[in-house]
Amino acid sequence: MALVEALRELPPQQRQVVVLHHLLDLPLEQVALETGASNGAVRTRLSRARKALGERLTDRTAFTAEGAAHHG
Repeated sequence: MALVEALRELPPQQRQVVVLHHLLDLPLEQVALETGASNGAVRTRLSRARKALGERLTDRTAFTAEGAAHHG
């Protein structure tokens, strides 16, 4: 569930390339064709999206673990 929430928080262009490349398993070149962006732009969006997702998921995991420690 945390991943879905983190994906929703991404800017639309970043979310689109993540879904096309990682969830639908399209190659970068196909993602570029589908979005009308250059290969370089797709790579940049994926890189930024992965970084943002990593930060959001790490923050949520730490928050969840901290909450469990206080309530356990």
